[in-house]
Amino acid sequence: MDYSKVLIKHYENLGWSCNMTYESIEWTDTQSTKPTKEELDVLMLEIMKDEMREERNQLLKESDHTVLPDFPTPNKQAWLDYRQELRNFPSVWSVGASFPVKPIS
Repeated sequence: MDYSKVLIKHYENLGWSCNMTYESIEWTDTQSTKPTKEELDVLMLEIMKDEMREERNQLLKESDHTVLPDFPTPNKQAWLDYRQELRNFPSVWSVGASFPVKPIS
């Protein structure tokens, strides 16, 4: 797991260096203690959820045109279903889960 993402986001102004793994983190800030692996794992999961939501939002935006009344497609319902699956995706998401597949236009 790339802990540098968490450190950059949550500990940007503190002294540390990292080569991705928890074991490689060198904590040089004397005013605070190195966070535990479990604390960083929780923060990393939050970052991953945020990234998933950003990608999901982009996929919804890219498919907005497919539900307009004048969009010519024989499979309008497939697009409606796809967009509903995208809206539901955060509630069923887990690490490594794949996004719903776009219908064929």
